[in-house]
Amino acid sequence: MEKPRPKPEESGQHLKPLASLGKGIIHLMEGFNLFLFVLLLLLAVTQVLFRYMLMIPLPWTEELARFTLVWVTFLGAASVTRRKLHIAVDYFIAKLPAQTNRAFSLCSYSLILVFLATVLWGAMVMMEEAAPIFAGSIPWLSQMYLYLGAVIGLSFMIFFVSLDLGREIRNARLHSRVLPKAQPSSLES
Repeated sequence: MEKPRPKPEESGQHLKPLASLGKGIIHLMEGFNLFLFVLLLLLAVTQVLFRYMLMIPLPWTEELARFTLVWVTFLGAASVTRRKLHIAVDYFIAKLPAQTNRAFSLCSYSLILVFLATVLWGAMVMMEEAAPIFAGSIPWLSQMYLYLGAVIGLSFMIFFVSLDLGREIRNARLHSRVLPKAQPSSLES
């Protein structure tokens, strides 16, 4: 007799295409960030080489390096957020009881989301304000693209922190169901 096949909803099969799409987007983001980092390095070396060795300063390398640095910073921060590798001092948090620790995690993730959403809003406002302004040495490059890196990186960070917050909420619910109900103490009876 054959075992009944699990429904796709039960086995998580319906989430596999979404998970592989997410992994592909993450690999694309991190690969693009690596490319930008190498470009930043090449721009800096080119700037030093031309300015101090050949005595022919290239003004566009500094501005393009600044744009690239902003993009590398925010995409790198998104990558670090995904991996939960930001510097954190958790000495006191680790000493708290598990339930208090979970509550503190929920609060901190919520505050992080509020902060990131506020910075994202500011970056979007600045992106709109900077659209008609062009880089001095690169007349076709709008300052808007400087803030676009921040908007994309912050959006990724909000997504990753939201996933972490969702996991914390799910874990808190699971732990609240697993914990036995408190027995009345001898003073209450």
